[in-house]
Amino acid sequence: MKGFLPVPGVAWYRGNPRMVDRRHKARKKSSLEMRGELGKPPARSGTLRLFVLLAIMVLVNLYVFVWRDGTSIGDIRKKAKDADIGQVGLGGAGGGNVDAGPGPAVGAAGGAAVGEASAGGSFEGTVAKNESFGKILRGEVGLAAGPADELIRAVSPVFDFRGLRAGQAWKVIVADDGKVDSFELVVSKTLTIRAQRDEATGELTAAKDEAATRVEVRAVGGRIDSSLYAAVKATGEDTALVAFFVDVFAYDLDFYNDTHDGDTFKVIVEAEYKDTELLRYRRILGAEYAGKAGTFRALYWTPPGQKAGAKGRYYDDRGQSVEKSMLKTPLKFARVSSGFNPRRMHPVLHTVRGHFGTDFAAPTGTPVWAAADGVITGRAPSGGAGNMVTLRHDNGLVTLYMHLSKFAAGQKVGQRVAAKTVIGYVGTTGLSTGPHLHFGVKKNGVYVDFGKLAPSRAAGVSKKDLAAFKAEIGPVLERMAAISTTPVTPVNGAAPAAVAAPAPN
Repeated sequence: MKGFLPVPGVAWYRGNPRMVDRRHKARKKSSLEMRGELGKPPARSGTLRLFVLLAIMVLVNLYVFVWRDGTSIGDIRKKAKDADIGQVGLGGAGGGNVDAGPGPAVGAAGGAAVGEASAGGSFEGTVAKNESFGKILRGEVGLAAGPADELIRAVSPVFDFRGLRAGQAWKVIVADDGKVDSFELVVSKTLTIRAQRDEATGELTAAKDEAATRVEVRAVGGRIDSSLYAAVKATGEDTALVAFFVDVFAYDLDFYNDTHDGDTFKVIVEAEYKDTELLRYRRILGAEYAGKAGTFRALYWTPPGQKAGAKGRYYDDRGQSVEKSMLKTPLKFARVSSGFNPRRMHPVLHTVRGHFGTDFAAPTGTPVWAAADGVITGRAPSGGAGNMVTLRHDNGLVTLYMHLSKFAAGQKVGQRVAAKTVIGYVGTTGLSTGPHLHFGVKKNGVYVDFGKLAPSRAAGVSKKDLAAFKAEIGPVLERMAAISTTPVTPVNGAAPAAVAAPAPN
């Protein structure tokens, strides 16, 4: 401002210069107080007051939660230790599937569930999907940590809890004191796990109860009128036999396209029974399929000198292996909906775009096989190919499996898989008009027509073992030749009887 003389020592301010002077004095006073030069005492009294206040709060909490109920600090420590031990038992005994999981708390403050179990009673149910043993004991039975841990420790030596599966039935009887009196888990039709408290010792002990079974060698034959499934069913055998039969001839026959009316089949198979109930088919000892596609035989044989329990392989009656470098189809039952065609009109894009593979139409969820032994090199969503798995095989070929609905569980890139291993499931992901498997094969990096490949055969019976092989399969061939394939005519609408030769003495 014109004619105005600034005051020495005071900063110029466009407003009131006294304001700046007051701010300067305030900052100076604050600085002196911090150095204690104005005589202000240190803040020790404030710290002491805060400490006293915290001490009072701790004493109040101890009175409310501990001393008022006559509980000592030692009692609290003991209960906490017991609860920790119980949780370790629920989460760690027996391995994989024993994780306690979410659910109501158990132990000293278990709540209503523990109260119910303490009153005693009988509890039963079936294992739910992804349900752990600990969760059953806590959530459905309401056991406290101690009794639950005792049961787990008793059962663990005779049963691996990783074998717990959805649908298995269980039953727990709890005594009035809250302890387990008895326990039962039906693992399978032939195995039940039982635990019982010994009246003399008071200990809970568990044991396996394995039912006796018998193996019967069945000889069955029939003729195709509509499908292999219907033909097997007409013999009176369980249709589970169809899957075993298809597996044996998977390198030579596509049972969706290669079966025709009038074709015949014969099979000699081990069937396991519990009393009169069929539990499962074990091994096919010999099989034959004859029809328009040709005559094929498969005979199970284990070379001499193999280790005990070693698996045999399948050979034809000349000693040649039935296994080849690639399966006839990567699906058990599927229809070829589109073949290899470099000039095909794409059904989604409506442009001429090469179809470098074979499409197999099948329902969503149909298991997809690895077409040969190999290593997983890819396993991920892949644009228009949808969910895709790629395998690299020992002979240099690469196979691709596209449009999968999902991948098989427990597999990863770099893992080696055997032929017939399920690697995924049919779907319609990516550029797809319906559920199917697009199966592609590459040779030296170039797509080739899968239908025109000539797979090589695996090694057959060695010359030195050929005589032993023929001697061993001779009786099987004789018995198979005697099997009738003529259908049995039903009497008065009754179901047809099995066309089966008698078992050998």
